[in-house]
Amino acid sequence: MKWNFKINTTLMVVFIMLFSISTVESLSFEQQEDVTITYQDFYDGLSPYGTWIEYPGYGHVWNPNVGGDFRPYLTNGYWDYTNEGWMWNSNYNWGWAPFHYGRWMNDSAYGWLWVPGYEWSPAWVTWGDVDDYYAWAPITPFVNVGISFSSYRPGSIYWNVVGRNHIYDRNINNRALPRTEINNYVNKITIINNYNRTPNHNHYYSRGPEVKDVERYTKQNIRPVAIQNSKRFDQVSRNEKTSRVYRPIVQHEQPRTYRRIATPMVQPNEATSREAQSREAQSREAQSREAQSREATINHAQQEQRVRALPEFRAPQNTFRSGERVQRAPSSRAPSSNRRRN
Repeated sequence: MKWNFKINTTLMVVFIMLFSISTVESLSFEQQEDVTITYQDFYDGLSPYGTWIEYPGYGHVWNPNVGGDFRPYLTNGYWDYTNEGWMWNSNYNWGWAPFHYGRWMNDSAYGWLWVPGYEWSPAWVTWGDVDDYYAWAPITPFVNVGISFSSYRPGSIYWNVVGRNHIYDRNINNRALPRTEINNYVNKITIINNYNRTPNHNHYYSRGPEVKDVERYTKQNIRPVAIQNSKRFDQVSRNEKTSRVYRPIVQHEQPRTYRRIATPMVQPNEATSREAQSREAQSREAQSREAQSREATINHAQQEQRVRALPEFRAPQNTFRSGERVQRAPSSRAPSSNRRRN
């Protein structure tokens, strides 16, 4: 009896030790997965795939080198359901950044522009439904995500509309309504008020449609995958239970090379306030939406030409994290700070 007691006690101690070691190893693994990058990584990583522009009111924004039919959160990707809501999975190798940090806006002169941000979410979009369709649109930079944004109503150029039964399709880009038809539904879209909050800054993001509703429309059994962190953007994967994504903690710097729109950036020590910059950018965006709502023909080739025609600047060497020596253009002046967006 005593031997049995000793054996059982020994086995219990061994089990506890193994469990403790396993737990510590698991925690250590998760800690290793936490990655910190800076805005410089955005700037350097995305430069081969687009052009950085110094944009009035928003600092440095990125214009992707993509075809004229590009639409954020529709082109070259699909929706996946996770434990944190509907997540956009992009097939672009740069998609880890512009679809999960920051915001998109559309400028009638330059096309789609991405404003960097420091908070990750499955997707920075607003969701809605209308008739037999689901609809979603990128959140623009001026939207306050410190509160739920159910009153946000972007222009038609921002909306993507797909039949409810195709929202889970992997080729969703081929299922979307053409831009000319979306105008018939924009004013009837009902916003889906289904929000989560981000863990770092407690900001709101939309989880999207209820999965039970999607299952009913698609006639599929959809099980959420658990999001896990990956240390590298090129080491992401998905199986039946988990989705490993690259979502580092982001700090703020500036691009090495960028272009500048004619309107000068206002520095913090000048009379005009940053609130005035924001109002100026919002006014520009509103004018862009108004032009697009009139179904003006968008010439993407002209937009690309305008971007290439902007004067190019090199940032001062002391702004680079790596300290790399770079030739400074005679008229170049880097902003003392950039407007950060979530």
